[in-house]
Amino acid sequence: MVYNSRNPVQNALVVNGDYVTTYGLAAEHTLADLTVWNGNHGESYFYQSELPYDVTQANYGDKGYCGYRIADAVTSHTAYGPGVYSFFRDHDVRVASGIVTPSKPGVIVNHAVSVFLNGKGAINHIVDNAGDAVAKAGTVKYECYYQDTNALEAAATPAAEVLLQ
Repeated sequence: MVYNSRNPVQNALVVNGDYVTTYGLAAEHTLADLTVWNGNHGESYFYQSELPYDVTQANYGDKGYCGYRIADAVTSHTAYGPGVYSFFRDHDVRVASGIVTPSKPGVIVNHAVSVFLNGKGAINHIVDNAGDAVAKAGTVKYECYYQDTNALEAAATPAAEVLLQ
């Protein structure tokens, strides 16, 4: 059994290519973001992850780590059925969100779930600042559709209007 963050793996998967599609991807117990998606036009169909058991608030929660991160440079990505589970066994750790996305109109997350299996701490949101916290054993919360509304509004604002503001 691993204790005190002695698992030397930072990420389970880092996607750097464009047009990558995954089916049935699982990632667990890394010491940073479990999955980091850097490529454009990616699609993920069913993703299951479990955050590490033995991290602390200082070395995990405060650093903003999550289960599924779509990088800021990504402009197009769709995730179907991503799930992030937690069982912070050793320390009270609160992560801001299970899934983190850039504010881009082409980034969409469908049927996301956060699950608190047992232990301490919480996942405060499912995707970015959307969705309820899971902080009690057996709690499951869903976010059926997520697309950053600020990104949609910015994309719909004509350039001339932006210049006049």
